[in-house]
Amino acid sequence: MKKLMKGMAALGTAAILISMAGCGSARSQSESSDAKVSVGISMPEQQLERWQIDGNNLKKKLESYGYSVTLQYADGKTDQQSSQIQNMANNGVDYVVIASIDGTATGSAAEQAKAAGAKVIAYDRMIMNTDAVDYYATFSLTEVGKMQGEYIVKKLGLDSGKKGPFNIELMSGSPTDNNAKYYYQGAWSVLEPYFKSGALQSKSGKVPKTVDDYRSIGIDNWDQQKGQNEMENRINSFYSNGTNHLDAVLAPNDALARGTVQAVQSAGLGYYPIITGQDAEQASVQNIVKGQQSMTVYKDTRKLATSTANLIKSLVEGKTPETTSTFPNGNKDVPSIMLTPVSVDKSNVKKELVDSGYLTASEAGL
Repeated sequence: MKKLMKGMAALGTAAILISMAGCGSARSQSESSDAKVSVGISMPEQQLERWQIDGNNLKKKLESYGYSVTLQYADGKTDQQSSQIQNMANNGVDYVVIASIDGTATGSAAEQAKAAGAKVIAYDRMIMNTDAVDYYATFSLTEVGKMQGEYIVKKLGLDSGKKGPFNIELMSGSPTDNNAKYYYQGAWSVLEPYFKSGALQSKSGKVPKTVDDYRSIGIDNWDQQKGQNEMENRINSFYSNGTNHLDAVLAPNDALARGTVQAVQSAGLGYYPIITGQDAEQASVQNIVKGQQSMTVYKDTRKLATSTANLIKSLVEGKTPETTSTFPNGNKDVPSIMLTPVSVDKSNVKKELVDSGYLTASEAGL
């Protein structure tokens, strides 16, 4: 009888231990399933208004899905950006979103993040020559340049038969930004025939011989002051004292457009040429309303942030994200989301920017 009681006691103890172990296992599984998805966002800088907007929009959208988000800006320094990405990888982020300062220099840090188990999403700027990039989200790059070129052609009347010759000065974006090539490629596809016919000419002679030579007219880091200095030099050398009329300037983004506006004012030309831009930054939109900058290419960063966040959400849920195309980075064709930009000038500022809620009427200068 005593042996029987001892046996039953032993069985009871074993059952309790098994039950406790089961509870522990269930708790462990529950804790694991409740762990937050972590996302690291690396933006290139804060000097350009658009990167502040992009970073904040993306962070807000990801956090609305319950994810833990780390947002960092690299102050335009490639080493700092690489270090930030590496730290994100060391901290075990599940996803890292990178808007590169230098699409080639960032590759090594992206590879470290990939090796640590993170999915790597290139944001707006491709990361070049690496297999580490899983996805790419941006706007149609060549379309941006085409819109700038088409605007110049239309406003000069070249598409309706005017022969010119008209004087135009060309700039391209930062030589370290792979996107700059595609923006210039799009613009040049529209402008080149008019250069060949003689309807367009550049008094400075700063016209790349090929699209691949776009860096020869590139402005480092898309810097507004450097753009202003470049245009002041050209205006003072070739367009001062009424010697030649400057009809148009291909400025690839709003910072360089504002630099051009300031260069025109500093030189005292007394008129504003056609000046293009990109990003619909508030200061440039106000310049458009005032008749100083002619146009900008509006890329609704809210849509880009939402598309990127939804891409990550699909991956979290074990789904294959919907993409629109692929984009080459030198090593692979990266599955990509390509959104469509919009050309904006004074005639549609209210419709495209104010009515959509991107800017208030006051912010737009209306």
